[in-house]
Amino acid sequence: MPVNLQWRLPGLNIPGWLLAVLAVFFFLNLNGYLLFDHDEGAFSEATRGMFERGDFITTWLNDRVRFDKPILIYWLQAASISVFGTEVWAFRLPSALAGLFWSLAIFAFCRRWLDEKTAIVASLIAAVSLGINMIAHVATADALLNVLLASTLLLMYTYSQKPHRGLLIAVYALMALGVLTKGPVAVAIPLMVAALFYLSHGLRQEFLRAIFFIPGWILFLAIAAPWYILEYMAQGQAFIDGFILKHNVNRFNNAMEGHDGGFLFYPLVLPFLLAPFGGLLIRILPSVKNLKPGRDSLDAYLWIWFLVVLVLFSLASTKLPHYILYGCTPLVILMARHRHWLHSRLLALSFPLILAAVFIAFPLLLPLLQERLTNPIEIATAQRAALFFNQDFAIIAAVSGLLMLALILWRRVSPWFGLILAGVVQLAFIWFVFIPAISEAQQRPVWDAAQFARELDEPVYTQSIDMPSFNVYLDKVTERRGLQMGEVGFGREDRLAKDTRKDGIHYDVLFQSGPIMIVRRIPAPAAAAAEESAPDSDGAGQ
Repeated sequence: MPVNLQWRLPGLNIPGWLLAVLAVFFFLNLNGYLLFDHDEGAFSEATRGMFERGDFITTWLNDRVRFDKPILIYWLQAASISVFGTEVWAFRLPSALAGLFWSLAIFAFCRRWLDEKTAIVASLIAAVSLGINMIAHVATADALLNVLLASTLLLMYTYSQKPHRGLLIAVYALMALGVLTKGPVAVAIPLMVAALFYLSHGLRQEFLRAIFFIPGWILFLAIAAPWYILEYMAQGQAFIDGFILKHNVNRFNNAMEGHDGGFLFYPLVLPFLLAPFGGLLIRILPSVKNLKPGRDSLDAYLWIWFLVVLVLFSLASTKLPHYILYGCTPLVILMARHRHWLHSRLLALSFPLILAAVFIAFPLLLPLLQERLTNPIEIATAQRAALFFNQDFAIIAAVSGLLMLALILWRRVSPWFGLILAGVVQLAFIWFVFIPAISEAQQRPVWDAAQFARELDEPVYTQSIDMPSFNVYLDKVTERRGLQMGEVGFGREDRLAKDTRKDGIHYDVLFQSGPIMIVRRIPAPAAAAAEESAPDSDGAGQ
């Protein structure tokens, strides 16, 4: 059946062709690569385990409670796999839909406050930007939080221009869902942005009415509070220590898991997260002058939004690249609004050229990277990666890079439109070449081990390894404990060898792929030899 390109989505009034294109971008090859450990594997296994345990309040990884994130993303993933089964793409489906709705929210906002052409451009920029599209392709909570944060803040600007009770109801509902997705950040960022914008633009009364909107707070608590109460009743102080203190307060005060960086970390990574639009991003920087009250209120709001996120997470000790995505929505709108400021094709192609050069040189960079690694599983992954990041990969990367540069330099289209076309090529390369290669190098041994374990048809126990995607593929919780004699375990080659050296535990290797092993515990060789040489008790009595 042909697609009706003139059809428009009710409410958003979006062109049918645009909706189809956005859906393609966010669902591109969603099932074409394995789950990445630790994050995707942990979210997916925690969701899958809810069905096995019959517990839809507390999430677990094996025998450990997982306090990393609140419950909403797990519920959405659970709804997805209950319909489609434990397929890789089904775990990612809520994130892909979040990315799509994120782009649609940008379209609706720009169409209302700017014009439809700018709305189309903004939604396309969001959909093809590297960081935004990537976060919508992984089974974590981040894409969901981003669409909720973006929708909250876009509605808060709308309320500043046309105050309406219904808008406040929607804002409080969205913040509550955000708190169910990732916690207090879903309230902290909108309140800081609103306070700075409203108070600096003479909207003190509107701000106070919004902050002290009692029906909104009642709705907020009705949505967000029940799960927190139930989880506290189930886990007690461990929930406060694990979720509130460790995964919220400590992430701000201390660099967790080595994720630190200087104050310039986010300005340096931002052009590449918004690739291929780094040149356009630089070109719209002069619009920051509209922060001054009395100038353009929309530009001022968008810049306040971005700067709040930038400063907040630059001050935080834990720094992860995707945190700055919370402030990328206003940059997307600014780039779409001021897209005609980009005249230099040389500036437009500068960042795509750098990124293309990195991909082309990737096979040569791997040995250098391997020299700096100390983690045995990372070293093994780098060694396997050489099988996939080879001359053929470099040629495909070079062809993709040349095509991107040709589209940017194409004189028949504007530089900003050339960047969008280049972004489409970038997505095709990322999701059909680069990410599948990374997946095969890092995750294929885990999948292979799980398939072998399924055929054994006996209990498997986790041995000092943190790759929860194994449980997803095995479709069982694997208790984390030492092996008794004759039991089967899943572990890492280096750690299992350490068990033998340190504790005298011996294993029979049943399966190995890369550094991943399936083993059975056996008696020590000396003990086994002694048993064989011992006289038969029956024979001794004859």
